[in-house]
This record gives sequence, structure tokens and C-alpha cells, in this order.
Amino acid sequence: MSFFNFIKIISYLPLRLVFPVKVIGKENFSREKAVICCNHYSAADVVVIASRLMWGECCCVGKEETFRNKFVGKLFTKCGAIAIKRGESDLAAFKKILKVLRDGKQLLIFPEGTRNKAETPNMLPFQDGAAMFAVKTDSPVIPLVYQRKLRPFRRNYLLVGEKLDLSRFKDLPSKDAREQGTAFLYEKMSEMKAELDKKYAKKQKK
Repeated sequence: MSFFNFIKIISYLPLRLVFPVKVIGKENFSREKAVICCNHYSAADVVVIASRLMWGECCCVGKEETFRNKFVGKLFTKCGAIAIKRGESDLAAFKKILKVLRDGKQLLIFPEGTRNKAETPNMLPFQDGAAMFAVKTDSPVIPLVYQRKLRPFRRNYLLVGEKLDLSRFKDLPSKDAREQGTAFLYEKMSEMKAELDKKYAKKQKK
């Protein structure tokens, strides 16, 4: 049993109690190679996704600052996480990310690049990394969208969308592929977010 699976099993029930998240469209999620993209509100986002959907490893991309704590950094790395320097070209991290996908694994990334601390209904502008990695490795994208910020003991919803194929952008110049692929992802995930808001926002008003 992998270290990640061990952590997942022992934390599964406590996490479900603390974060009661209903996963919608779980049948759209598979364990095959994919770039998993999700909107981002808090550090807990990755924990719920990992415990409810992922298996074997949690190859997620996280800011380098999170790994500076020796205990946290070692724990995340053993689970498969990859530290990346934000705001600059981190060639070493890019190589690790591409290797994950070329080895047929899954990669979890938050394309907004940072948390939506203002909790605005619309997602923040996407960085182009997710689309670039998907196009370069011929990987489908599994889009995930939280309805709102995770808070302890508060009902929330996580929508799993159908896989998105970015292969149409493969033959474009690199810059165009990144920009058009990113715009495509943003459009599809925005539609998912609007769907969640329309269906569940009223139920969640206090």
C-alpha cells in the first residue's frame, strides 16, 4: 500500500465529517492519465479532492512556500506533491510535472494560480500552465468546481465535469496553444460554476 493510500484511508471518515462535501458527477472521474483542474478557495481544497477522488498518489502542484516547513514538505512530497516557484519559470518543477503525465499518472493543478480569497462568484483569471501541460502530454482535462469555500461542518458541493479534450490546440504555435487552451478551460469551468450556483446557492444561504 502506498503512503498516500494509507493516509487517505485513515483520514477518510474524519474528513467527511469535518467537510461534508457532496460530489456530483463522480462517474466522470477515472484513474487514467489526466490533468485535474479545480477552482481554488483554500488549502483544504486539495485535501477533499485527494480523499474523495484520487488513489495511489496525489501528484498536485503547490506553491514552494508551503513546502518550507520540514514536516509538511516531507509529507506532501511523499504523497506525490510537486513544489513550484510562483511568478517565475521553474524548469525543474516543469520537468517533474511533465514526467508525471508522461508516466501515465494524474496531476492536480489549480489554474487560478492562487486562492480566491475574496470568494467572488467568478473564478480568477487562469494561468496557462494547466493547458500547456495537457497539450504537451496529450492528456485530457478533468474539470472540478467547488460551489463555494470549504468551511468545517458546512455543506458544500463539488462538481466533476466530463473530460475535456485539448488536442485541437496541439498543432498551433506554442503561445497560441497555451492562450486558446486556457481560454477554453476557463469557459467550460465557468459554465460549470454557473450551473452549481444556479442549482445550490439558494440552499446554502444562511
